[in-house]
Amino acid sequence: MPRKTLTELAQNPDLIPGIYNYCDRWCERCPLTSRCLVYATEDQFSENNQIENNDIRNAEFWHSISDTLTQVRALIPLWANDAPNLKNAAEQKTVRRQSRTVDNHPLTKAAKHYANTASDWFRELEHNSEPTLTSAKPPTEVDRHNPQPFEDARGVIEWYQYQIAVKTMRALSGRNEEIEDPETADFPKDSDGSAKVALIGIDRSIAAWRLMQLSLPDRAESIVPLILQLDTLRITLEKSFPEARAFIRPGFDSILPA
Repeated sequence: MPRKTLTELAQNPDLIPGIYNYCDRWCERCPLTSRCLVYATEDQFSENNQIENNDIRNAEFWHSISDTLTQVRALIPLWANDAPNLKNAAEQKTVRRQSRTVDNHPLTKAAKHYANTASDWFRELEHNSEPTLTSAKPPTEVDRHNPQPFEDARGVIEWYQYQIAVKTMRALSGRNEEIEDPETADFPKDSDGSAKVALIGIDRSIAAWRLMQLSLPDRAESIVPLILQLDTLRITLEKSFPEARAFIRPGFDSILPA
């Protein structure tokens, strides 16, 4: 099959303009690859039906992650009450724009600290005893010795582990540019779009850590601080970018169900 030119690919009426501007670049897990120009230019060898089938499976995967996030949010306040030092320290760190650079911004530091803590957790997991995997679902639904929930959770965590900080930094940098040059501040704002991608990464990571808890019950306690770190980062990011959640990403928020 001859390769198409960029112009030929762009003429596809099913493509969503700008969908790639606020995505997480995880094409293998994206439910809208069949409607993305960037994906089309990178993956011309796949048949359209195969791409569309992958999109359906990916949409189901993220729906299950969303269900887990809803469940874990009910547990976070209970865990936070048992970790007063972490909670108080988080409340004392307010986000100040003044003369701080993006690299030294409290949000950036918090996001990077989470990434490093997650790396430490996995390093400790690998260097110590072999974990006993259990299913993240009731035994009536799936074989308890199936390692897939663990692998899925780890894949989600590691994909967003550093991207959360990158997207947060892009949001902060974009906001600085919008403040310095109001004429560049489009509505909706690009900074809000970047912050929303970071928030989605946080949401999915929280859900994935919960799945990790269910897969490794003997490690559940050690995961609580990581979930609390992410939840604190989520709250602070939402306060710093109050319009981020309302930002409409082309395709993802205008087509996919909530």
